[in-house]
Amino acid sequence: MCTIKNKNAMQQVKISKAEYKQRIERSQQQLKKEGLDSLIISEEEDMYYLTGLTYKSLERLFLLVIQADKVTFIVPEMEWAHLKSVDHVTEIKRYWEYPAQQPERWEDVLWGTVKDGRSVGLSGKTPFEISSFLQSMDIEVHQTSIIEQQRWVKSKAELECIRQSAKYCDFAIEKLNRMAYYGMTELEVFSIGRSMQQKIIKETDFDYLATQILVAAWPSRISHQPHGNPKVSDVFTEGSHISLAFLKVNGYAAELERTFFTHKPTSEQKEAFEIMMEARRRAYAALRPGVNTAQIDAVVKNFLSQEGLESKRMHRTGHGIGLGNHEGPYLALGDEAVLQENMVVSIEPGIYIEGVGGFRHSDTVLITKDGYEVLTDAPDQLADCSFTRSRPFQKLKGAIIKRMYGIS
Repeated sequence: MCTIKNKNAMQQVKISKAEYKQRIERSQQQLKKEGLDSLIISEEEDMYYLTGLTYKSLERLFLLVIQADKVTFIVPEMEWAHLKSVDHVTEIKRYWEYPAQQPERWEDVLWGTVKDGRSVGLSGKTPFEISSFLQSMDIEVHQTSIIEQQRWVKSKAELECIRQSAKYCDFAIEKLNRMAYYGMTELEVFSIGRSMQQKIIKETDFDYLATQILVAAWPSRISHQPHGNPKVSDVFTEGSHISLAFLKVNGYAAELERTFFTHKPTSEQKEAFEIMMEARRRAYAALRPGVNTAQIDAVVKNFLSQEGLESKRMHRTGHGIGLGNHEGPYLALGDEAVLQENMVVSIEPGIYIEGVGGFRHSDTVLITKDGYEVLTDAPDQLADCSFTRSRPFQKLKGAIIKRMYGIS
C-alpha cells in the first residue's frame, strides 16, 4: 500500500481491491486470447501487481496460477499462517519445504493444479526449474508478456504512488546538493539514505519489504564507469561526480540522478556536460505517445555519433519505471514497444570519457496525452550543479566523520 501523510491526517493513496480484481480479470482474458490453459506467476513484483502481497521468497517459491475459471496460490507451509486468505484468489495450496520429498514438493502441488491443461504461459524471468519441470511432464511452455505489458501503463493510483517516490528522490538530491563540498566523503552521502528511511517511516504507512532506499554518488574516480562501485572512503574533489536517488517507496519506484562538481570544471568537462544536456533535450523533444521506444534511443545515438562520441555512449537512453526501478518498455534500439499515455520512463543519455569523467542526468518521466511530464524536480544546469563555495559547518561535520572512520 502506498500512503502519504499530511500535517492533519493520513492521505490514503493505494491500489484498491477492485483494481487488483480488474488486473486478474484482464490476465484471464488475455490468457484466452493467447490460447493458454494456465499462466504461472513467480516474480515478486508481478505477484505484488496482481495481489498487493509483499514477501521475500528467497529459495521457497510462491506461485500464482491463473486459469480461466480460478486463481490458485501455492505457498510454502511456513507461510500458511499469515496467507490463509488472499483477495480474489480461489484456492490457496501449500507445499512442505524446499527441498522436500514426494508428494510434498512444490512440483507435486503445481502439477495437481495444471495437469488438466496442455499449455502454460511463463514470463521471461521465471526460474528455469519451473520451466524444466513442466516440460518434463510434457506440458507445452510458452514465454508470455501478459503481466509485463499490463504493468507498463499505469493507473491513476499507481501514478500517485510514483509521484510520491519522485518527491522523495527530490528531497534526497536537494539534501545532497546542500551538503556537497570539495573533500566531501561518500560516507556523508550514504548517511542521506538513513535520514530518508526515517522520513518515509514518519510520513507513510511504511512497508519495509516493499521499500528500498539507495542514495549514493559516483565520485570522479569512477564516474566514467556507469555502474562503478563507490567506496565509503571515496572523497569528492576535482572532476565530475554523479549523484543518485534510486528509490522504491511502499512498492513503487522513481529515480533521479545529477552530474555535479565540487571543483571548477575544466573546459573539456563543460563541453561534455553541455553535449549530454543537448542529447537529453533531443530525447525529450521526441518523447510522446505513438513513438517507437527505439526511435528515442536512435535520436540520442545519432546526435552523439555526429559529435564523435558514439564510443563514449555505454547504455540505452532510458527504461520503464513502476513496481520495478528498471522494467519495460526500454528506450533502446532493439525494443519494438510503442509509447502510450501513462507509461513512466527514465530519460538518461550518458557520456563516459576516462580521464574526463561521466556525464548523466536521469529523471522519472510520465508520458502524457500530448507529450510528457517530468515527475522529478532537481536543478540541472551547470551553474546549479557546481558546488565550489566554502561550507565550513559541513566540512567540520565531514572532518569528524573522517576521523571516526579513519578516512584520510
